[in-house]
Amino acid sequence: MQMLYGDMPDTLESTPGIYALKGLNSPYDDFNAAAVPPPLKMDAFIVFSSNAASQGQNYSLETGRLQIIQNPYPRRRQTTPPPLIIADERIGPFALVPESAGNHLGPTPLVSSSISERVYEETFSHYLTLSLNLDKEPLPWSGQGHLPSGGVWMFDSDREGKRNLYFLDENGQIKPFFGNLSGADDAYATYDFKRHELYFSSNRSGSFQIYRYRNTTQDTRFSRWLGDSSLAEKIEPATEFSAQGNTLAPYIEGNLLVFASDRPGGYGGYDLYVSRHEDGRWQKPFNMQKIMPRGVELNTPANEFRPSIMAMSLRDYHQLRLLIFSSDRPGGMGGYDLYLTALPKVDGP
Repeated sequence: MQMLYGDMPDTLESTPGIYALKGLNSPYDDFNAAAVPPPLKMDAFIVFSSNAASQGQNYSLETGRLQIIQNPYPRRRQTTPPPLIIADERIGPFALVPESAGNHLGPTPLVSSSISERVYEETFSHYLTLSLNLDKEPLPWSGQGHLPSGGVWMFDSDREGKRNLYFLDENGQIKPFFGNLSGADDAYATYDFKRHELYFSSNRSGSFQIYRYRNTTQDTRFSRWLGDSSLAEKIEPATEFSAQGNTLAPYIEGNLLVFASDRPGGYGGYDLYVSRHEDGRWQKPFNMQKIMPRGVELNTPANEFRPSIMAMSLRDYHQLRLLIFSSDRPGGMGGYDLYLTALPKVDGP
């Protein structure tokens, strides 16, 4: 009987490995992807920046379809999880953002990955499947980027010269973010739904660093306040992430904040770093290569940039987290390409 049950697929997890999203990549630059969280079997909507449409000239927001399956496996018989099954497809321009001049980068949906719990209805082969509750799921492909009530898309653009942050209001109109500073470049916004804090990158101090706005009202109907210029005085530097060099492109999922930096001590160019919120504060960031298994090159002598985390959670059972990022490493289709890897548990360096 033990041998029989040893062949049952009883374990659900993913092992890190770098996957190029070849269906989304082009010979030009494809990066700045953000996507909302995936389930074990998902069909997700993804938005990224690309200069392919202009043949290397201007960056615009493009969309793609990302399908991922992670199958369970029998731990007694199999020492490592099966690889992710990935299908990705480039679709076309992001229709929700009105056309305008300039380069458009850093698309981010301000929407929580958490949902009202529901029964996860996927089954596996002919086996009886555990009845589990899903408490995180993705923005589905069928939604075409439309967000739940209160959520907004943010991005940055140099349409007025410097890079500034913008959001789409409830009427689909492009509006400037209250934190833009004249003469500075402001980019890459993300929202912490646990602590109700908005983070973004700015070079207002000379180099790019991360800044924070504490949303004390906890209002997540973002259109109500993202354009309120009276809030600008409450912006503060998030010094716990600061270092010599540039630190930018933050992204928050749960208790993890990931970002890109060319700070000293990296593997070359921009590397990806992570900080964990623990004991009431963000812990000292560390290079994400330190948590990757031997042989998996997340950070390289090239540039790794604009990380985002896609998370799926089956309550009281398993959480799957995938890291999507861009890199100009050798072996891609040209320029910056998009890559994906399973994210191991993050406890520290």
